[in-house]
Amino acid sequence: MNVCLRLVFAFVFLFSLSCNFHYFALANEIPKLDGQNEEFGKDKIRFHLIRVEESPKGNLYNSQALEFEIAKSKLFKMSRNSKLNLTYTTKTNFDNSGVSGLLFLLTLGVFPWFVETQSNVTFTLMDREDKKVIRDYTFPIQSKRIVSWLSIPFSIVLPIFSDSVDGGSNFDTSNVSLRMLVDAFEAELVKDCKENPELWNTLRSKGNESIE
Repeated sequence: MNVCLRLVFAFVFLFSLSCNFHYFALANEIPKLDGQNEEFGKDKIRFHLIRVEESPKGNLYNSQALEFEIAKSKLFKMSRNSKLNLTYTTKTNFDNSGVSGLLFLLTLGVFPWFVETQSNVTFTLMDREDKKVIRDYTFPIQSKRIVSWLSIPFSIVLPIFSDSVDGGSNFDTSNVSLRMLVDAFEAELVKDCKENPELWNTLRSKGNESIE
């Protein structure tokens, strides 16, 4: 009997690694970047990235994939020697439905298992020398994860048509959510720099200076 139970749980565990479907939503509408923002990409802002990990449990918004998404940015460039710090922090609450998880196990993955998270993600730009905060931006973001046989078609098809969903085997990493957050940060920063050109000059000059 114990062997059968172990086989069942092993099957469900292995199965669940391939049937994750995630949907992400930012709480606030983010302004879209347009062609008029190309001037902001001619001279990238250099910064030293500090990623503060949550403990004890990892989450979809705080992983090494962040570095990958920032590396693709037309606005930013990471540099360990820059006098400008960018500190990235997250605070996440999990809502794991125990009832749906139990039904998921009893039906061998047919009944959907629902997991929700609500997070606040903060980007803080700071002078590395005097520790003065130049700007900080916080983005509330929510995710809904569905694990089920029934989610497999959605996890394959919907990512083609939507930038806010993904699927696959990763529980704690999502390039989609991190791309959404980096794009939101860029858009808000560009908006502020348009309204205050001195901010842009400060970020560029501070970012181009190097720690000796």
